[in-house]
Amino acid sequence: MPAPQPIVHRAPRQSADQGIALILVMLALVVLSVLAAAIVFTARSETMASYNYKMNTQADYLAKAGIQQATNWFRSSKYQAVSPSQASTYYGVTSDGSVFNLYTANTTPVQCISGCPSNNAAVQLMGISGTSNYPNLTNAAGVPVATEFSNDLVNVRVSGDNNDSGTFSVNAVLLNYQVVNTGTAPALSTQAVETWLITSRGTWTGAAGQNGPSATAVEKAIVQPIYTPTWGNALYGFCSVTMQGSSGVCTDAFNSAFGQYGGGNKSVASGACNSSSSNVIDSGAGVGANGSVTLGSNVTVAGNVTVGPGAAASAGGAACGNGYNGSTSSVLGEVVNGPQKTPPPAPTFRPGFPGSAPSYSGAVTLPVNYSPWPTTGNFPLVPPSVVPSNSPPFPANLPQGQPCMDSTCSGTAQHPYEISSISLSGGTSSAVNLIGGPDVLHPVYYDIGSLTESGKGEMNVSGYVVLNVQTTLSITGQGITNGISGVVDIPPEAVVINFAGTSVSLGGNGAISALINAPNATVTVGGGGSKGYMVGSIQANSISVQGGYPVHYDLQLNRAGGTIGVPITTAYSRQKM
Repeated sequence: MPAPQPIVHRAPRQSADQGIALILVMLALVVLSVLAAAIVFTARSETMASYNYKMNTQADYLAKAGIQQATNWFRSSKYQAVSPSQASTYYGVTSDGSVFNLYTANTTPVQCISGCPSNNAAVQLMGISGTSNYPNLTNAAGVPVATEFSNDLVNVRVSGDNNDSGTFSVNAVLLNYQVVNTGTAPALSTQAVETWLITSRGTWTGAAGQNGPSATAVEKAIVQPIYTPTWGNALYGFCSVTMQGSSGVCTDAFNSAFGQYGGGNKSVASGACNSSSSNVIDSGAGVGANGSVTLGSNVTVAGNVTVGPGAAASAGGAACGNGYNGSTSSVLGEVVNGPQKTPPPAPTFRPGFPGSAPSYSGAVTLPVNYSPWPTTGNFPLVPPSVVPSNSPPFPANLPQGQPCMDSTCSGTAQHPYEISSISLSGGTSSAVNLIGGPDVLHPVYYDIGSLTESGKGEMNVSGYVVLNVQTTLSITGQGITNGISGVVDIPPEAVVINFAGTSVSLGGNGAISALINAPNATVTVGGGGSKGYMVGSIQANSISVQGGYPVHYDLQLNRAGGTIGVPITTAYSRQKM
């Protein structure tokens, strides 16, 4: 039996992986600690960011509140603007040179030239910093305007609850000042249109009365009223406008403050629109309609085409359409959307008109040969320069044969001269001459049953007149208004034609310088002649322009009456802090 072997005990071998678990645990702890720290840091950062955002938002809304408060302040009786009659005394302004003699500021910002703490410096009302520089005017309560501004718009505290509170302060700088006419010509009144740059600083301070955390935001806005002119377009249809035909169908503009259209050259006025001629502008002569505007391929509109939101069917039952129809190349400006424009009222006539009022078809000067012209009573004041030299002496009372149904007519708005009809077809020797008033605010009024010109008939106007036509209005052939001094010589504001009927014909070789208001009518313009043209503006229910008949718009008509709204915010920006 073999002998038993001895038992040998060996030590276990050491593993190379021994201790890795501990290291992994330690690394995991480190990673988790870093993640925990990151989470805590991120949470804290998010909390601080949210808090900062909250404060900045609150400060921003405070600044916005300042803009709104300033807008409301300029609307209120606490503010007193420099009136049109005071403009040239306090501000650096210049007359526009037109028949309206309206003012426009020479610089932006507007400079105060007298009556301010610092003359020849910008006009401003200061609440954030700086010193107010506004004329020494008081408001309706007898408080100086600058003082009232400081009382109402400096460090105004706005509180939500005990922990939400802040202040705003406002500055205002007058960027622009101009004078416009409101109302309907010739019953006009002047009003100032101001453009203010408002700067509002909002500061959130936490609880009221505490020096807690704060944030600041600065907002800027342009605040101004919107002025809507009555005669803001060369052509405007309360239903529709259609222009088609040869290249002579066009609109362009001029500025009567700088002289005559085309330098007074009638061949320029009767030809195609040409901006290279003297005082001719290829912009500003817009066309618009409540319903639709349709332009043919050969038509040019030197301005915008404005289309309203739609219109009911016209007086004749035709659909107005909706929108713009035509090539964009026909429009030198833009095709834009505009508000609905309300038609003005048609003229009215006293009961029984035309009754026994006289009619005229040959040479006559109306009113019948006043010389010297009456300068008192209800008669418009007419300078001798516009009274024809061949007018024989005539007593100042109203004689038989005076244009009137009876003896009450005086040429005023309340008692216009009355004419049953004017029908002209002969030459210049048989022209009817109408005497007008001395300026656009003091015209002579005529009520006319029907007015027709054809062949070589002429109706000459000297001075300023308003013609209220009842049933028929047709100016064709050689028909001319404003003919004594030449059609282009007299601004269209001198002749206002208000028509109560439903159909108007203008064209042929008829050259017309006037404002034509025919809210119930379809106005057909052009055709049948090579010397015809329109200087001024037409607004009617529907307008159709055809053939080579250009329309020349006077930019001064933008200020020949209109409406003005309350100050509103028209531009807005936030200043980075």
